[in-house]
Amino acid sequence: MASIRELATSCGVSPATVSRVLNKDPMLSVTTEVRERIIREAERTGYMTPRQRRRAEVLDISLALAPFDKPGFEERLVSKLQSLAGSGVNIHLYNRNIPTGAVIAVGEFSRDEVADFEKASNHLLMINNLGTSYAHDSIMMDYAQSEENVVRLFVEEGLDKVGYYGGTFMRGGVEIGAKRAEQFVKILSSYGLFDEACFKLAGMDEESGYRTIKEADRLPGGMIFSDPDFARGAFKALEERGADPMSVTYTNFFAEDVAKGRRLLVFPDDIWRTAIQLIGEKMTGERVQSYCIYSPSLII
Repeated sequence: MASIRELATSCGVSPATVSRVLNKDPMLSVTTEVRERIIREAERTGYMTPRQRRRAEVLDISLALAPFDKPGFEERLVSKLQSLAGSGVNIHLYNRNIPTGAVIAVGEFSRDEVADFEKASNHLLMINNLGTSYAHDSIMMDYAQSEENVVRLFVEEGLDKVGYYGGTFMRGGVEIGAKRAEQFVKILSSYGLFDEACFKLAGMDEESGYRTIKEADRLPGGMIFSDPDFARGAFKALEERGADPMSVTYTNFFAEDVAKGRRLLVFPDDIWRTAIQLIGEKMTGERVQSYCIYSPSLII
């Protein structure tokens, strides 16, 4: 492989110009002819800048997940993110005993847990973890705004009653689903849409969804389902009852798990692509400054 000085000499430019062209410096002003000549010569000789070599290396990223979904979602999520990341990135579940290039931590973690992540890698990105320092990139999903956007959909349809149906379950000492139920009750009440008779909590499973909707005395024109498993059972019961209300299902990661109605996708694919891009920029030295991104979820 040619050196940068040899490449610069053959192109009739300085080594600094070669470096800035190949690293795509947006502040560099050179003619298209010069830029293309440098790129062609670099490809011919196989020259890569140090930054390009770092980019070409496989980025090793660990995914640390707090307990906020049902068991088994972790492996599905890793597979999904690996597909989104493509070649050049290796994504796997976090193991504190195994060194890693970077950590993407999703959910709420204690200061001690964050300290463990910092020991495992110099590159950490936090998703939905309040109170961490600005030393790390962070992404916050605006749950409150996302859930209010769901309720507004029903308001725009002119509905006067909207029900919330779903459940909770315990995992790792955390009651999954409780906060989302409380938040929807609060927002529905603020819009005058809440009806206690149409607020039903059972379990987060298909059988609970089927039984709850099958046995309901009356059904509102709008229905919010807590999760995809509950929704599958609910849709079956609605079909048997000959009802077709407007519905939105709360789903964390996998929009394909919901076959009917609208879906509140808490973690859209673009959020994961952004997270992988941000952590990659830190790992390859393209950026030092940390970013904090605040975004609502996606209704599809």
